[in-house]
Formats: sequence, C-alpha cells, structure tokens
Amino acid sequence: MKLIQENNQEVDEVVGLVQNSGLFYENIWFWIAVLELAVICFMLFKLFKIRQSSDLTFNDVSKKDLRRKVKNSNVDMSNLMDSINNSKDLYKQLSRTCHPDRFINTDKHSSAEEIFQNISKNKRNYQKLLEIKEEAINKLNLKIN
Repeated sequence: MKLIQENNQEVDEVVGLVQNSGLFYENIWFWIAVLELAVICFMLFKLFKIRQSSDLTFNDVSKKDLRRKVKNSNVDMSNLMDSINNSKDLYKQLSRTCHPDRFINTDKHSSAEEIFQNISKNKRNYQKLLEIKEEAINKLNLKIN
C-alpha cells in the first residue's frame, strides 16, 4: 500500500511539473493534431449530412405523385424508340452519302460540310436525322433511299 502511495505521489509530481512548465500546450504538434481532429470531424459531419439528404426511400414518394409526374412529362416515345433502334443505320447512311470529301472542288462542298456537321451533332436523334436527310436531298441533289 505504501508503494502505491509513493507511485501516486511521483505521478502527481510529474504531472505538476508538466502542467507548470507549460510545455504541453505550447507544443506545436499538439495544436496541429487538434486542428487535424477538427478538420476530420467536420468532413465526417458533412459526409453523413450529404448521405442522409440524398437517400430517397420509396416511402417518401407516393404512387399518385409518380403517376402525376409521368402524365405531365413531355417525352415523345415514338421518337425515343426510333432513336434507339433506327438512328444508327440512318446516321451511317447519311454520313457516307453526305461526307464533304465526296464534294471536293464543287460548289456543294460548303453545304456538304454544314450538313455533315449537323449529322454528327444529331447522331442519336432519329427525327432530326430525317429532317437532315430531306435537307441533303434538296441541297445536294442526292438520291437517298
């Protein structure tokens, strides 16, 4: 028991020396560690806050709201399906027939470049490609099937 009391007294003396000397709080590494801890806590807080706000559960959305949103949407389904299924073939056909290299040293070269740029921009839009096809037939005097 006497040994424990002596050890406690020695520990108290060492702690008192450290507190009195001020070295514990004046150490630059201590403040860097405190700052790093604060930054980590802030980042974790932001991460959890973002995760909580972005999680959408099915309980938050009612069937009526979903049906109303779908009915009010202006999606042209026929153009969408044509774009998915037919735009690739039409794009290939138009890019081959309207390529500007086919009209070198002719007065149609600038028109062909303009049409080809429009074809490239609307690569996946079937309705626009059909309009460009009509424009190419009229401007470049092509026979496209």
